[in-house]
Amino acid sequence: MKEKENFIQVANEFTCVHVRKINTKNGEMLEIESKKNDGKITLDAMQLESLTLLTPEHFSKFFEIHFGLDDTFSKK
Repeated sequence: MKEKENFIQVANEFTCVHVRKINTKNGEMLEIESKKNDGKITLDAMQLESLTLLTPEHFSKFFEIHFGLDDTFSKK
């Protein structure tokens, strides 16, 4: 299977992301790519595990930042 085809697509009416496991010199990582905004991030096992500690309220804060309701992490 080609590298570009080796992903899982997760989508709904608001967005679409591609997720795939990649091998790096530092081990396996998960790559998440937003098709909507061309953003991409790679996360290692410890970073992924830390996501399991978050509550729905934490994600609500991410949405506030993303949609401009909070400028804590503004790119200014």
